[in-house]
Amino acid sequence: MTRATDIGVILALAAALAAPGLTHAQGRTPPAPAATAAPADAPVRYLVKPGDTLIGLSSRYLVKVGDYRTLQSLNKVPEPRHLRPGSTLTIPYPLLKTEVIAAQLGAYSGAVTITRAGRAVAATRGLALAEGDQIATGPNAFATLDLPDESRVSLPSNSTLKIARLRQVLLTGGLRRDFELTLGKGTASVSPLPTPDSQFLIRTPLSVAAVRGTEYRVAFDPARASAAAEVIKGVVGLAPTAGPPAETPVPAGFGARASAAGVAPPKPLLPAPTLVRGGRTQEDPQVAFAVEPVAGAGAYHLQLANDAGFVDVFTETVVPAPAASFAGVPDGTFFVRATAIDADGLEGLPRDYGFERDLNTLDAGAPAQDKTGKIRRFKFRWSAAGSGQRLYELQLFRGAETTPLVDVPGLTEPELSVTDLPPGAYHWRVVATRFKPGQPPSVKAGALQDLQIGE
Repeated sequence: MTRATDIGVILALAAALAAPGLTHAQGRTPPAPAATAAPADAPVRYLVKPGDTLIGLSSRYLVKVGDYRTLQSLNKVPEPRHLRPGSTLTIPYPLLKTEVIAAQLGAYSGAVTITRAGRAVAATRGLALAEGDQIATGPNAFATLDLPDESRVSLPSNSTLKIARLRQVLLTGGLRRDFELTLGKGTASVSPLPTPDSQFLIRTPLSVAAVRGTEYRVAFDPARASAAAEVIKGVVGLAPTAGPPAETPVPAGFGARASAAGVAPPKPLLPAPTLVRGGRTQEDPQVAFAVEPVAGAGAYHLQLANDAGFVDVFTETVVPAPAASFAGVPDGTFFVRATAIDADGLEGLPRDYGFERDLNTLDAGAPAQDKTGKIRRFKFRWSAAGSGQRLYELQLFRGAETTPLVDVPGLTEPELSVTDLPPGAYHWRVVATRFKPGQPPSVKAGALQDLQIGE
């Protein structure tokens, strides 16, 4: 059996490959890429400036001053103290001085574990993250890593990511950021890279995703021995790591899988689902969403976030049917993202909606009859949930009558006793008027409840 770590693919993206109009390329043939991003640790090409010398550059920008001899031999420079301005030097990356750059835990929720040098570090918003740190999310937990150039990597539930490298090349200012995804999924949003030698890599045991300004997802499933790339923006070139590269383009709106058997042809991602009644206020005990079914979908993925950019995700679910609900969501303004997942497990294009959460329930209980004494007394009770103050109105109807037999407004407590009701069929309801600061009063009428009084 071939081990997963011995098989790989390269997902190489160059900014020049971005093709306009391919964001929803359902059914199109992907265009051939014009170029690919440099592989990891690719040599740096430096444009010589007036006054530069090999010895001077080596003393300032190389790890060892004596390595100027390596550059002299590699670039066939006759005299190390004389360089022609405008010429180009090729410099192996391991020879260059670099400095550590920063990252931080921009947002997180749930059980997020940070491991540093074998020890656990408490997750806190704004925590500085360094090379070697590992970030792991538990069930229904989320984490977002922020970088200084506004690039970020977001982890959903049950994912593990290690920061392998966070460096800047002193000579060129080029950025080298490497991450290792060993479980689950990561979503990258990458700002355009500042220099040609800059790299942003996310590796899995089966793939390397090298990007230059895009938005995409990388996934690795060890149980399935499969990696996946799903491109939202930009273009990715997909090639096997072993042997001559036979690159296959993956544009925005397409996804591809890699396994020990090789790389499957790219396929269109499923379109973004449409939310049914997307903008409605959520008042019920559970926040519930339904999406219009997407042809070819085997499951649906819904996420809730505190922000429109989905940096601060706080819950998610994957369901087989086009409907999902979430418990325990507090009042406030939130955002929901919906995607459809095809039979091969590729997650489709996203669609986001904002919604208001304003818990406001009104539930009637069964009337209790007091049979002690000669007076027949019925105690009507109900309950309400949600913020604000309420006044209640109890209405009791006899038979099919539409005019209330009992109508008591202005109640401040969720109960009322009624006496001397003759035998017969009744129905009743409660109407609640809620008052919240800065908002007009809102009225909520409970459903009609049946009541049968015997002899």
